[in-house]
Amino acid sequence: MKEEFCLSSKDVIQAAMEVSNKNMKDFKVDPNVMIIFSDGLLSYLKEKANLEESEWLLPFHPYGGEKLFRGKYENIPLTIILPQMGGSPMASVSEDLIFCGAKIILLVCGSWGIGDNVKLLDYIIPTHGLGPDGTTIHYGREPSEEIELDKEIVNIFIEETKKRAENYHIGKNFSKEAFYQINKHEIFELQKKGCISMENGELNVLATICKQRKVKFGAIFYSYYNPLEGWNVSWIQEKETYKVCVNNEGEIALATMLRLNKQ
Repeated sequence: MKEEFCLSSKDVIQAAMEVSNKNMKDFKVDPNVMIIFSDGLLSYLKEKANLEESEWLLPFHPYGGEKLFRGKYENIPLTIILPQMGGSPMASVSEDLIFCGAKIILLVCGSWGIGDNVKLLDYIIPTHGLGPDGTTIHYGREPSEEIELDKEIVNIFIEETKKRAENYHIGKNFSKEAFYQINKHEIFELQKKGCISMENGELNVLATICKQRKVKFGAIFYSYYNPLEGWNVSWIQEKETYKVCVNNEGEIALATMLRLNKQ
């Protein structure tokens, strides 16, 4: 007999309703969700989708997301959330979003470009997530398992990126939770496996949970750091170029979400 877990999204929402005198509809999110980490991208999306801030679960839950906004883009309802970075917070946020009504979740952020030809501020469209992390093992994923992203969304991301940029790359993303423990030999070995990007495990977690819950998901990144070339504070050193890159990423993500809603 399978044992139930001590806590679930349902329990968290129930407790929030009891202390806030709210009901379930107050905690609902839109079917279309973007997970982001950049305040610059948030500014762009606020303008395009007339976003308004909502407290959602933040007062009631340590992993409830730092900020959540809701709006509409061309009459498509849209929720934008800025959670804490990392695999563990991503697990809670993903489960809560799905419980509260998310049907399509796009991860729109930056990553560490490790592909042969990936330059700073190039776009990356991941096709697979791989590598170890400390979270997906609890969802039954083996550390060696590659997670294939939703092909439909990958293809739409490619098509919409092609319309707006030439500096994009398609390949696998590797989870690396130890930022200061990356070495060149590891990168060269990952390149042989088709990896062009690294990040902190968020994609593995989102992909694993969405697959289990049968929720559509995808991702687009831009490279803000190449470990082979050294640290670069691009959002300060190349402020205007960085802003254009991030805004363009937002436009690509909005166009992708729009197409997914028109099918």
